[in-house]
Amino acid sequence: MDNPDHSLIVYGTLVPGGMYHYLLADLPGAWERCVIRGYMGEYWGFKAFQYDEHGPEHPAWLFSSPQLPPLLPDLDAFEGEAYERRLIPAQVGDRWVMAQIYAGKSADESPPREATHRRHLKKAEP
Repeated sequence: MDNPDHSLIVYGTLVPGGMYHYLLADLPGAWERCVIRGYMGEYWGFKAFQYDEHGPEHPAWLFSSPQLPPLLPDLDAFEGEAYERRLIPAQVGDRWVMAQIYAGKSADESPPREATHRRHLKKAEP
């Protein structure tokens, strides 16, 4: 499945086993390891990736599901203004795909108040 609307690259708290993975865990779909290029940093204590086609490689996960698009507005709200959803290329094995990713804003920017909302979210009880 190579529809970018159905694919999301995750690299931080949404990865399998991550603190907020439960936000994606109930969606049927496929998880594949992938490689993305750019710079990884932190923004208010959370990983923040910025794409650069000439940057170093970073391991990440590609999640693909036809049921992802209806969830994206909720994920946008969860990520807040500190992150921007955009399309970037990812290498999955020997193939390249275009997929969405939440790219962090520059650490040089002042974080909006909404950026602190993630600190107060707790993992849902099973």
